Amino acid sequence: MAQFTFTNNTYAGEALAGFMASTLLEADSVKRGLLTVINDVKQRKIILDVDDDVVLQNPSGIFADQGTTATQTESYLDPVVYEFMKQEQWDKLVQSWESQQLKPGAFLDYEGVVDLSDFMVQRYLTKIQIANERLYWLGKGSTKEAAFTAPFTGLLPSIAAASDVYKVGLGKAETSMVATAISALGVITVSSTSTLRDGDVVTITGVTGAIKDTTNGGAGIDVAGQSYFIQVASATTFKLVRNYNEVNTRKAAIFSGTATAATVSYINASNVLGVLTGIYAQLDPADRSQEDFNLQIPLHVGYAYAQAQADKAVNVLNAFTDPKKMDYLGVPLQLMNHWQANTILGARSSNLFLGVDLLGDASELSTVYMKPYTNDNVVRMKARMKAAVNFKFANELFYLSA
Repeated sequence: MAQFTFTNNTYAGEALAGFMASTLLEADSVKRGLLTVINDVKQRKIILDVDDDVVLQNPSGIFADQGTTATQTESYLDPVVYEFMKQEQWDKLVQSWESQQLKPGAFLDYEGVVDLSDFMVQRYLTKIQIANERLYWLGKGSTKEAAFTAPFTGLLPSIAAASDVYKVGLGKAETSMVATAISALGVITVSSTSTLRDGDVVTITGVTGAIKDTTNGGAGIDVAGQSYFIQVASATTFKLVRNYNEVNTRKAAIFSGTATAATVSYINASNVLGVLTGIYAQLDPADRSQEDFNLQIPLHVGYAYAQAQADKAVNVLNAFTDPKKMDYLGVPLQLMNHWQANTILGARSSNLFLGVDLLGDASELSTVYMKPYTNDNVVRMKARMKAAVNFKFANELFYLSA
């Protein structure tokens, strides 16, 4: 049965009593209107569209149909049901300094501390919302919180796999380099690190070798396809410091095995202006001109863009202190907190769909103290959610990735 575990039990004061937790990035795609939310999706929801061409014809006294055929197509939202369930036994609190807040009586040892209970509920809710955000965009395969068995592809993998999406890679010399070795310590050897800076995020592809990322234990995962914060070590080497997907845990990257070759792709302050210039030129004018069109970028690309703006601002007062506007030539740049590194998506919010049973489900966490019902001295927490994601017009999406 789950109980509290204490790693430091020496604090004996009361003046600073309270609970703290590591900072988490907020999950806010829905709040910013980047997705079109469809409520009351309890089973498959069909999204219909009808399209046809317009033919300007010769004038005629007798009606003459233009001869084209209107086409109706369908796409679907197939909801996946998943839950969060947590049970906690509170009586170990009597072993810690929180015991001073417990009421007299041995049976009351199980009731817990009210402010700790409230804190935990709110903390779990925040983490549930973050897990949902990652699930919607990245899919189950890249969401470590997702342990359910049903498939959930996610928007970005679905878009990457769609044949009609306008796709661009980072294979150019300005945005990629060839690695000749990756050590078991995560040190990568390249021809030059002159365009890299500490804190840049690189994406590793085309790996030759058996190197694995064992940050979360077990046999590990393939380094190919993963992204990392780096530290430049020398003129020809840099170290993979932290997996970009571990942004909320701050775990240092750990590896096993080595590689003899790989491709390193990146967007940083040295090339971000060129990347955005190329993207802007390739956007469909019909989509770019719509009010709900956005370029969605990961946080590290936003930081690189801000740095590049400051670097370009010659003789501009406060160039390195004033906040930088996140748009490019009038196109809004949306900073995505839980996103795939070195990936940029151009899309209208009306073309990206999130189907849920009820949007508020992600903020509902029921808690029950079981003793009055089963005589079990535990508290149970449970949340139940349904979700599905999809897009409608693949040919109206722009997708850049490593």
